[in-house]
Amino acid sequence: MGEMKAFVKVRPEPGGAEYLDWDVPNIGAGDVLIRVKAAGLCGTDMHLYEWPDNIVREYKPKLPVVMGHEFAGIVAEVGPEVKTVKAGDRVMVNPLLYCEECYFCKDGRQNICDNRPLLGLGADGAFAEFISVRSSNVHRLDDAVPFEVGALSELTCVGLHAIERARLTGGDTVAVVGAGPLGFIMAVLSLHSGAVRVFVTGLKTDRERLQLAGKIGAIPIIVEAEDPREQILEYTGGLGADVVFETAGAPSGVTQSLNLVRKGGRVGILGQGHEATEIPTAMLSFREIELVGTRAYTPREWQRVSAMLLNAQHDLSQTITRRLPLGKAEEGIKLMKGREGLKVMLLPEDEVR
Repeated sequence: MGEMKAFVKVRPEPGGAEYLDWDVPNIGAGDVLIRVKAAGLCGTDMHLYEWPDNIVREYKPKLPVVMGHEFAGIVAEVGPEVKTVKAGDRVMVNPLLYCEECYFCKDGRQNICDNRPLLGLGADGAFAEFISVRSSNVHRLDDAVPFEVGALSELTCVGLHAIERARLTGGDTVAVVGAGPLGFIMAVLSLHSGAVRVFVTGLKTDRERLQLAGKIGAIPIIVEAEDPREQILEYTGGLGADVVFETAGAPSGVTQSLNLVRKGGRVGILGQGHEATEIPTAMLSFREIELVGTRAYTPREWQRVSAMLLNAQHDLSQTITRRLPLGKAEEGIKLMKGREGLKVMLLPEDEVR
């Protein structure tokens, strides 16, 4: 079908990625060819770019590979067996290529499938003009939702799954530990899921991010300037947060989360840190704290995400702080590494405002 531009990890080393000409993917009978209209840079993309040993062991990337897995676009072509979408449809995509055959898939827990390649790691991803995806992973995007917000659907599904796992209910007090893109999304989703108040903790270097959290109705706390535990206890009459989401992926974040949650509360661990964390198990027992692991999402969240994108799109869009043309993907990764802004969105070369 000709060539396109793509940002490709080509060498197994730090950096090792190039913006180059790449074949437009062919589609099978059950596949969908999508013209990418917006693609978000993620921490996983940064890790793939930097090539640390733990990421290589865990994800086993298959090089060369087009990077990127958070995106939305327009259907360009469909295979003859595809009945769910047609050319011209606006779509978002579940990038987990779960096997549908293992015990966990059959149990409805595709997020922990035994064989779950991720677009942009185990198969060509979305930092390109076009991408081919199996139709079962493609979902319609509401006409009222911009492509940029549609590209946040994957991260939103991560959050929806965490909220379900932690059993957040209306009237809960929530604390979010970590002020990165995932932490911001968790604050937005918690507020839109009925939390009565949401605290977001971060460092001095997160000052701008915390200010953004304040704009969407969360209560920001800079941990070097004030004790988050004391502030949350004051707001909650000495109880603590009903639910805490740890999104920083750091041992100190887990410790902080345990200090912020009330007796009988729940701590959802979203941050995928790779350092060992010491947990005082007696605290879990004496205070009956539930420590809940949460990873990715299942197809259930993709059935629910449209309503959240539609209702929370203004707040979700605040996550996007930089827009770059696809050809500057490497610059976007360096901005992420420098903690500049929150979410960097890559757009077609001729559409950057």
